[in-house]
Amino acid sequence: MNNKEEYTENRGRDWLMFIVSLIGTLALLIFIPEWVWVGFPFLFTSLAGAMGRL
Repeated sequence: MNNKEEYTENRGRDWLMFIVSLIGTLALLIFIPEWVWVGFPFLFTSLAGAMGRL
């Protein structure tokens, strides 16, 4: 992939972002369940990147 593009593939970073956003989303679900939807875009975007779908 060309480095001038907006997204550069780095699966390790994406898996780390997925785990962090999963923990954050679970914390929202436990403490403020009506705001859990805020974590979904971060969670699913990082999962797609980690799986190589971006």
